[in-house]
Amino acid sequence: MDTTVIVFQEDCILAAKGKDGAYPLISRVRRIPLPGTGDTFARWSQALSLLDPEWKAEPVRLVLPAGMSATRVLSLPPGRGRQLSQMAERQVENSFRNEIADYSIAFSHKKDGVDLCAGGADKGVLEHFMEICEEAGISMEGITVPLEGYLRILGRLEDCEAPASICLFFEEDSMTSILRLNGRCLYSSRSRLFSEPGTLDFGTEIVRSISGILQFYAGSRQELPITTVYYSGCPSEDFEAGQEGIRGLGLKACPLRTDRRITFPPGEGPESWLSCMGAMIRNGKRERQINLYSAALKALDQEPSSKTLLKHLTVPGLLLGTVLLLGGILWILNRNLEHRIQTIQDWMDNSKVQSQYQEAAALEARLLELEGGIAAVERLEENLSSYPALSAQTLSRIEHAGGSGIKLEITGYDAQTGILTFRAGSREVIDVPSYILQMQETGIFHTMDYTGYTYENEWYTLSLSCVLAGNQRKGGDE
Repeated sequence: MDTTVIVFQEDCILAAKGKDGAYPLISRVRRIPLPGTGDTFARWSQALSLLDPEWKAEPVRLVLPAGMSATRVLSLPPGRGRQLSQMAERQVENSFRNEIADYSIAFSHKKDGVDLCAGGADKGVLEHFMEICEEAGISMEGITVPLEGYLRILGRLEDCEAPASICLFFEEDSMTSILRLNGRCLYSSRSRLFSEPGTLDFGTEIVRSISGILQFYAGSRQELPITTVYYSGCPSEDFEAGQEGIRGLGLKACPLRTDRRITFPPGEGPESWLSCMGAMIRNGKRERQINLYSAALKALDQEPSSKTLLKHLTVPGLLLGTVLLLGGILWILNRNLEHRIQTIQDWMDNSKVQSQYQEAAALEARLLELEGGIAAVERLEENLSSYPALSAQTLSRIEHAGGSGIKLEITGYDAQTGILTFRAGSREVIDVPSYILQMQETGIFHTMDYTGYTYENEWYTLSLSCVLAGNQRKGGDE
């Protein structure tokens, strides 16, 4: 039975069909540009409607857009079976705050430990994707994230002799960077590319990202030097814009070549279908994969579609039996109930009883009013205690995270949302990505968004918009 994969991207959807496995045999591919403008989900829904019925015949595995998902590579000590599962679930739960998350095993060694590829997405985002697939008549097998596929691709390379290397995956207007050491992922990041491919600025953005990874690697004090940069998804003539800068860092760059046993239709190659190919690589049917679809159904207190029919048949049967049983009991008790009702009615008509009832009702209403006021105060205190705080100490940590070479200018702060906007500048271009990496390691911010830097009056300036991490509550994070 063929496997179908659909990848959602900002300007199109990609679909691939074929045999999954350690070396997928992809027989059909299709790219559908998004029609019109406006709401992206509405445009994705229109694109899905253009797929032929044969693409919808079997359950489909979806790959989320990188911009609508969060990913982590998490390291665990050696473990097996139930012990490993418990450690992995606890680590993933601690790493994702509000997202629905799941994980797969990216690396495992009895001495070196285990690496997890964890991915997550907001509940509302997953519900939107489930809704548009249902409207298009598509049943889902699972939902994953692009990083899982990239890591699987790196395990299927034809030639990757460098034990320490940087691998770059280009898709649409973004670049995913992965630092590998002896087959393990030490670091991964995704950056948006703002420059036209093939231009000098495009090459500068690539070199700046590589330079930041080199600084991170130098801080980890590994013995093996990074020698090679591998890239995929970017034509060689466009990547040439960054070759000189890469050589200036003492590295060589070459295209990433996947195993020739992974096949595509005539005229197609892996460069244009990276996420499709990665989602179809499997080492066995029992291998654990990221499945945000099952995780979302569990969070929504639903069951997978394979159990829906049984659920629909069981519930009505139980309800019918319950109704018949209650009907028989009610028929038997009906005569006695009429007599009791009349006795109660006579008691209620007593004027003394009515007066006592009115007094009790007034007291109860007053009690409910007081309880509601107390609950409102408690909720207010609880909400206020969780608001992110911007203290002088926090500002000092932000200012000194980049060292003396960084000039910081606060441009705005929203206390209700915890969003802090500021500009970081330096006379040295290499200080800017280093400052971003150091800020991520402080844990001050929950999320960090930033634009490309500007150069003016010998200063390189980067604009950042960051969400402060919330205060801790007893029993968990906000």
